[in-house]
Amino acid sequence: MDILASDYTILIVDDVPTNVMLVQAILKKQGYTLLTADNGPKALEICEAKLPNLVLLDIMMPGMDGYEVLKRLKDNPKTNHIPVIIMSALSDMQSIVKGYLKRIKSELEDTIESRDKLYSVIAHDLRLPLGSLKMMNNAVSMMVDKEKIGTEVYEMIQMMNKTSEEIFLLLDNLLKWAKNRLNKQRIYKQPTDINSIIDSTVEIYIPVAAQKEVKIVPEGLGTELDGVVDIDMLKTIVRNLVSNAIKFSEPGGSVVVKTRKDGDFVEVSVKDNGIGIKPENQDKLLKPNTHFTTYGTSNEKGSGLGLMLCKDFVELHDGNLWFESEPGKGTTFFFTLKAFNQEPTAEA
Repeated sequence: MDILASDYTILIVDDVPTNVMLVQAILKKQGYTLLTADNGPKALEICEAKLPNLVLLDIMMPGMDGYEVLKRLKDNPKTNHIPVIIMSALSDMQSIVKGYLKRIKSELEDTIESRDKLYSVIAHDLRLPLGSLKMMNNAVSMMVDKEKIGTEVYEMIQMMNKTSEEIFLLLDNLLKWAKNRLNKQRIYKQPTDINSIIDSTVEIYIPVAAQKEVKIVPEGLGTELDGVVDIDMLKTIVRNLVSNAIKFSEPGGSVVVKTRKDGDFVEVSVKDNGIGIKPENQDKLLKPNTHFTTYGTSNEKGSGLGLMLCKDFVELHDGNLWFESEPGKGTTFFFTLKAFNQEPTAEA
């Protein structure tokens, strides 16, 4: 995980201007955000208002000395968590600050790894029973007769089926995202008919789309298109893109899924004629440090994980993921997969 120096604010507290200038000279070139105070009361005021990540504190100051400042900082519940370093040898200040931030970075990385492991365990344990529930809901929704059970019950069954599909997709994304973050996501590429995999995956979403009065239109998926891919990753990419297309489509809209051969690559596109993406939001998509998600046309809520997972999985196939969108006219997501390798490979 990259931690930028500019993300950290350091308060320098010293009544001697030359000392402050020297510390600033040492730390400013590293990119830290710096604040200064030339007395104790001002330092306390800045700490409470700005909550810096670190305070470099001189002890010998007139009026309120450094010890009193330190005591008041620790007595205040709002500021008692702020680390304080007593300034001594200014020549060592750069190494002191670097050492402290290195420790913070290590602790943060350990926390993130523990979180991702927890996500992985939870998602793994829930995936199987929820998958079974999803299949049963799907079967029930296809078996019931609307005329016999009534409109209200029929719509509840359809909503239950749609909800189970959405929860399963979220849980599946969470499991794979956590594995990817922990470098435990395995990729196994094998020869397969890419079109048949895409077609069978798209078919699962026809009932979900129909409930929203959206039509799914496969184009050119009936012909064989051979490639060497990780089948599960391909299904995950298609599920997320089709699910998103339905989410942002209006009733009466359509989602077109098609493929074409382009040299050594296969290009897949998922096109909707829905609400599109605002220009100011387009740059926020597909960026790892931007957690961006919006509500669908029926107030469907997303997690933001799906597209990032798609991007990771496409790149593991030496491909690219991109989109074109116009507000009010719809969005098309494209991705490419390297169609042919000399032989299947298994990678850790």
